[in-house]
Amino acid sequence: MERRTFVRGAFGFVALAVCAGAGAIASRNLSSEVARVAPDDAVGPLLVEGIRLVDEPDGGRVAGMYEDTQLFVVDRTGAELVALADGTRTIDEAADVAGVSAADAASFFVTLGRAGYLQNEVYVNLCEVSA
Repeated sequence: MERRTFVRGAFGFVALAVCAGAGAIASRNLSSEVARVAPDDAVGPLLVEGIRLVDEPDGGRVAGMYEDTQLFVVDRTGAELVALADGTRTIDEAADVAGVSAADAASFFVTLGRAGYLQNEVYVNLCEVSA
């Protein structure tokens, strides 16, 4: 498989809330749950090591935490996409698992990458994800 890199887009972090909620995401440390791949070997988005997901008290949102610092807040679908950013799945594969369109997943990961929460960059061909 070919390595892809994220195109840095002009999307706001509002894109993180584009997707509707889905299944429960328990508090977890992503870096200990996934087999880590090197950024150069990743076929899709690869989250920065040490970021973990923590349920917010309201139950509808999930925070991305690094040590004691809250980095971002997403809905349940966004949390599922973050959990899938282990470098072993393409954007299309992550979109299929999360039940969202490839375009929404691509926008989400572009935003996440632009914010600096990914170890790699993945090029997104807008013609591929416009369907």
